[in-house]
Amino acid sequence: MYSFLKKIPLFADMPETDLERLCEMVTEVTLHPGQVLFLEGSPGDRAYIIQNGQLEILQQYAGREVLVAVRQAGDVIGEMALVEDVPRSATVRAKSPTVLLAIHKDQFNRLLDISPSAARALVTTVLNRWRATEVVRRQSDKMAQLGTLTAGVAHELNNPAAAVKRGAEQLQQTMGRLWEAYANLGDLGLTPEQKTTLQEIGETTQIGAGRPVLLDAVSRSDREYEIESWLEARGVPEPWELAPTLTDLDMDVGQLETLAAHFTPAQIPVVVNWLSIHYASHSLLAEISQGAGRISEIVKALKSYSYLDQAPVQNVDIHEGLDNTLLILRNKYKQGISVRRQYAPDLPKVQAFGSELNQVWTNILDNAADALEPQKSPPPEVVIRTSWDKDWVTVEIEDNGSGIPDDIRSKIFDPFFTTKPPGKGTGLGLNISYNIIVHKHRGDIKVYSQPGRTTFIVKIPRVVEASPGSTPPPVQWNVKPDDDEVCGILENNRTIAVVGLSSDPDRASQSVPAYLQKQGYRIIPVNPSLDEALGEKAYPSLLEIPTPVDIVQIFRSNEAVPPIVKDAIQIGAKVIWMQEGIVNDQAAETARQAGLQVVMDMCMRASHRRLIKS
Repeated sequence: MYSFLKKIPLFADMPETDLERLCEMVTEVTLHPGQVLFLEGSPGDRAYIIQNGQLEILQQYAGREVLVAVRQAGDVIGEMALVEDVPRSATVRAKSPTVLLAIHKDQFNRLLDISPSAARALVTTVLNRWRATEVVRRQSDKMAQLGTLTAGVAHELNNPAAAVKRGAEQLQQTMGRLWEAYANLGDLGLTPEQKTTLQEIGETTQIGAGRPVLLDAVSRSDREYEIESWLEARGVPEPWELAPTLTDLDMDVGQLETLAAHFTPAQIPVVVNWLSIHYASHSLLAEISQGAGRISEIVKALKSYSYLDQAPVQNVDIHEGLDNTLLILRNKYKQGISVRRQYAPDLPKVQAFGSELNQVWTNILDNAADALEPQKSPPPEVVIRTSWDKDWVTVEIEDNGSGIPDDIRSKIFDPFFTTKPPGKGTGLGLNISYNIIVHKHRGDIKVYSQPGRTTFIVKIPRVVEASPGSTPPPVQWNVKPDDDEVCGILENNRTIAVVGLSSDPDRASQSVPAYLQKQGYRIIPVNPSLDEALGEKAYPSLLEIPTPVDIVQIFRSNEAVPPIVKDAIQIGAKVIWMQEGIVNDQAAETARQAGLQVVMDMCMRASHRRLIKS
């Protein structure tokens, strides 16, 4: 055993006495083929040296086992769980009869303490394994993402394809009845005027096919009964079968009476039967057309999503890429998640790697859907915003989920970091997105999160060739919103928490909120020295307000603003409004980074009078 361990880099420079003592402490473990040494996620208290045989290293991914590596005689395994004091990162299973030497955690840690060469060898081993594992996991992640997209697209294609198939089968059956109906019409000896009437009715029927009649269940039932009674009174065979079809055609008894005026009583049953079958056949054609159109739409979106047969770098329409991604992920997003698009109407195209940008949107939107999946209240929602300036295009993707905890937010772009259960995520999606945006496009991607609001902000240079020499735009402070934005804030938000509301009616800190209250806004006073103001209960802090707040209006000194902004972020406010004369750039930027709108050094009463009341 001594000579065997001496050949392994981890133990090569270990003092002889220590190595001999280690040989006395190791225990031998024997495995049969297929036998598991330890499971992924289990605690680790031993490292192992393979004396002979082969071991398979397996990791769970997307509900299946992925073979990451095969370890041979002389390899050390299980050491990382001891070094980092974390659960096992993989499952180890014997591929052949295997003999291992087990080293307890205490002896292993002492080895690293007394042997610098062992520490260096361990670092080299870890780096090599990390690189090899990353390659396998990245490939597996891409294949799994492809599988997810394929499954989603297949699900989306299934419904319209089934509709086309069903419609074609029914149309085949209907065509025979239609030819028979035309033959019966030919036997009636119709006059030219009657033929013209039928032609006009046929054109109306063709136009109305595929358009649903907007009737509630009771009204529809009443109309069907009236039509059935009318048909039965005129000797039309099987009126109960024709009545629903004529109702779908949006006909009533009055229209049938008008139609009957052009024909003899003996002709009416034949004409009505032809009309019903004619409408049914065109309805089936409309259904087939709609299904085929939907299939064409999905295929077009998928081709556009993947940028097939196009150059790697091209002029990319960001909005089209986002919409195509939402279409690809429609199966996830139709489960009660609403999507609100706030697109810049004149957003320019960017020179970029189109298919890779779509991979970024897919990763972010897919994660947002996962975060919102269990949420019932508030109703899950994703908001997508776009904006641009001279050099950069900005995309913001926001969800109203539970948020990302502070202690893990800085790790979400790290490779292999994931908060999903074992087997559901690799921790590579956002790492790949980071590399695509930052390294390949020379852009920037950041995330800001609090309970109820998580926002990913992606900045992309408009011209990818110019990007190596440029950097994303710095944060701009003291930026005042334009009139459109201020008007939107005042029109779309109705609940205002006023921090520093005064009891003195002569001060702006009461007269301004009093004016806003008269304009229909709900005012919530926040002042620890007041019990009530403007007829409303006063609260000592924002954190104690029990109802949602849209705008936090601040009447405090510049220095007092930062903690107020922090509380506003925590309660999920949408807007920070610092009243005229109050400016705190750092606090404003903190609010903006958290996804809030900010107005500084501006009177809300004057703004309302100028933009809304006037």
